[in-house]
Amino acid sequence: MRNQPFSQLTDEWADSHQSRGQSRRRPWLLAVIIIAFQIPIVCRLVYVQAFIGERFIAPWRIPLEEREVIPARDGRILSRDGVVLAQDLAQYDLAVDYRWLERPANPLWLKRMVNRELNSEQRKDPLAREQVEQRLQQHRETLLSNLSELTGESVEEMAGRMAGIQRRIEAMKESVDRRRQARADEQQSDFDWSQGLTGISRLVVDELTRPPDRFVDDPLILKEELQSHDVLTNVPLQVAATVQSQPERFRGVSIRSSSFRSYPQQDLAAHVIGIRRKGSSTSGGAEAGRVGESGVERLQQPRLAGIPGERKKTRDRHGDLISSEVLTAPTDGQDVTLTFDSRLQRLAEELLDRAVFPPPRSLSSETPIPRGACLIAMDVWTGDLLVLASSPRVSLNTLIRPTAEQWRQIQNDPGQPLFSRGTQMALPPGSLFQVVTAMAALESGAVTADEILHCQGYLDTPDQYRCSLFRRQGIGHGQLTLQEALGQSCQVCFYSLARRLGPDPLLQWSARAGLGGVTGIDLPGEVAGKLPPWNQLRTAQGKPTSGVLQFAVGQGALLVSPLQVARLFAAIANGGRLVTPHVTQEQPGAEPSPLHSPIVRLPGLSPATIETIRRGLEQGVGDPRGASHAAHVEMLEMAVASGSGSVAGKPDHAWVAGYAPARQPRVAVVLVLEHGGSAEAALPLFREFITELLGIGVFRPANPSVTD
Repeated sequence: MRNQPFSQLTDEWADSHQSRGQSRRRPWLLAVIIIAFQIPIVCRLVYVQAFIGERFIAPWRIPLEEREVIPARDGRILSRDGVVLAQDLAQYDLAVDYRWLERPANPLWLKRMVNRELNSEQRKDPLAREQVEQRLQQHRETLLSNLSELTGESVEEMAGRMAGIQRRIEAMKESVDRRRQARADEQQSDFDWSQGLTGISRLVVDELTRPPDRFVDDPLILKEELQSHDVLTNVPLQVAATVQSQPERFRGVSIRSSSFRSYPQQDLAAHVIGIRRKGSSTSGGAEAGRVGESGVERLQQPRLAGIPGERKKTRDRHGDLISSEVLTAPTDGQDVTLTFDSRLQRLAEELLDRAVFPPPRSLSSETPIPRGACLIAMDVWTGDLLVLASSPRVSLNTLIRPTAEQWRQIQNDPGQPLFSRGTQMALPPGSLFQVVTAMAALESGAVTADEILHCQGYLDTPDQYRCSLFRRQGIGHGQLTLQEALGQSCQVCFYSLARRLGPDPLLQWSARAGLGGVTGIDLPGEVAGKLPPWNQLRTAQGKPTSGVLQFAVGQGALLVSPLQVARLFAAIANGGRLVTPHVTQEQPGAEPSPLHSPIVRLPGLSPATIETIRRGLEQGVGDPRGASHAAHVEMLEMAVASGSGSVAGKPDHAWVAGYAPARQPRVAVVLVLEHGGSAEAALPLFREFITELLGIGVFRPANPSVTD
């Protein structure tokens, strides 16, 4: 019992000593725990900095590369006499780097420019930095005056254009910044405290797995801020040369070279040449070259189109240009030469325009104004088109970039100026088709060259199937041979022949002569025309219908193109050879183009038949009684036929076709006045054109040898 107090005191001292020992160990234990958690962090930091840090830094050292298309010049289109009809013209645009036109100057850019002009020691000198910065600012201010002095534009106009560019880019920048900030706010507002532990756990997981929004507060830089922008377009070559030769005076200024398609002769041969416009972007985003949409521009696309080159530009991460290298040089397109002479083409178009747009004083109530017109002149031996004229037309330069008002006027024009009447128009040929009827009758034996035919002015009754002479004077042609019937265009004789023939020989010889099918001209969009269906020319019992009579004189369901008629008359002139019309010349040394088909003989056509038809056509213009005598030209023998294609409720189509000289043929000519009335309206124009051809020496007494 006496030892109890001492024992209790000893126990209390031991407990107190043990408690003090534990309290001294706690800080060490806490330090160990903290260090234990920091060791992985330090190890990771050392690993990142020492071993894999370059993996994150290296991409920022790699310069940016961009590919730029170098445009190529497309080939020219030339006339046979060397006149340029279509070409690419160079255009130089003056562009200024955005940082040089920005007002006020961007501080980061200005600092970077100062550092670029100083070495490491000079960068530590505030005075040197200030001097360089002042020099840069001064150059920015004098740049406007230098450009104004060089280009002749006022400083105010230049400053206004630059300010407009800056406002546009700043508006884009503000829009992007608003969207970026909206996305950041949306991400911050996703957490809802009312979700409790579930929301907290989702927030923790999201914070640990989602990349940090380190770019939200970073400066926003658009790619447009790192590019140059056009301030002046289509500057003279002298201005472009001065800018490029004085880079220190025009720092931040560059010249962009491009080209545009130009048609120096405006509307000359507009339907033949066609137009070429910029194509759509390629799949890689690069702008495609120009693409032909019509005419020679379209069909000769492989020859005309240049092959663009490629340039590689290397920039640093700030957008500053480091180097520029041409990877592939551009290849210019080849020139294409046409077969026609620009003087003849212009002459023909002026004649057609005079008919389609006559002066008011020359009009009368009985003279219909043609809605359109077409004139073709073709070499009978080669198929070269010396003239392919159409009216009305539109200037090709207008068609490239028409305004809304111009396009509305073109679309609403009743003359349809975009319609190529030489290749896309098909009309009933009228009495011109009597040539085919004569072929069919002679070759089938339905008539002989010496047989006498009779014309009383009408076929059976005076009120139908009448001759034009009977309609005008009330009399018939009387006794005629086939040659005379052809020269005087006696419809009654050909009605009689149609009864003998029936539809089959007429259809057969129409097809042989190339009617109802394309000629193969090297232009797109050629119309084939139409032959009457066989079932419309025969009854169910197999007997010919009245449609055969209309068919024999070029009326009814028959439609032919002016090119088909030119080819037909060329075959009569050259002895029965069907040539293929073409408007482009073969390139010297090149392989024959598939567009230029070989010459073929018209099957089954005998020389005797050709001679009879020739004599009839010569009589038609040389004999005062001939139907085409109004086209007669002194000192030149020709072979001509004329006709009127009837249209219900509208004026007839006026046709004239022929070739010259008659004995040594060289050129076949076809003239059509769409809804121009009777053939008498077209004969004076035909005569005038032939006279011009004679005057400039187109008709030379030469007959190239052509093998069968």
